[in-house]
Amino acid sequence: MTAGGYRYLRLEQQLVSGPRGPAEFVDYCLGDPATRAPLRDPGLTEAGVGHAVDARSGDFYWTALWAGPFTLAGLAGTTAEIVALTNAERAAAGLRPLADDARLAAAAQGHCADMADRAFYAHTSPEGHRPWDRAAAAGAAHRGVGENIACGQRTAREVVRGWMDSPGHRANILAPDFTHLGTGFAGGGPAGTYWAQVFGQV
Repeated sequence: MTAGGYRYLRLEQQLVSGPRGPAEFVDYCLGDPATRAPLRDPGLTEAGVGHAVDARSGDFYWTALWAGPFTLAGLAGTTAEIVALTNAERAAAGLRPLADDARLAAAAQGHCADMADRAFYAHTSPEGHRPWDRAAAAGAAHRGVGENIACGQRTAREVVRGWMDSPGHRANILAPDFTHLGTGFAGGGPAGTYWAQVFGQV
């Protein structure tokens, strides 16, 4: 998908062998809750399907890609969901919510896009830029900065759950001194999805 220049917010894939025509393939996809989920997911609005026949055995092979294409509105919805889920965790712990910060979001989004474009996964960029360097470059003047990153998760809920299940990431989300938050997401690269939170303390 990345090599083909397709930008996405969500992506699902099905690999199937056996169905001997389109109708049989669709019947297979609708056969149980797991395989029919992409067809009935309102967030997946575009699809591509390919098939090939093995000349030796006569077996049919199918690949289906179901996608939610990248849009600015979709990205805004995804990042807003991360902020809301993060603040729900803080509320459950008796902490004040984090204010959504556009400058920290620019730092988070830039880092996600960079990791996807250059196929690396780290808090420090290949040039040595660290979270506070990226925040400062985006115009943020917070005296304390923290960062959570993740890759491979399919949804905002999944990535926040993963951060909460990791002691170091959980500590950032529940740090009492942080006051602001920026979030980012990019699809592509070897991991498929890249996520970031940049926390700020005024």
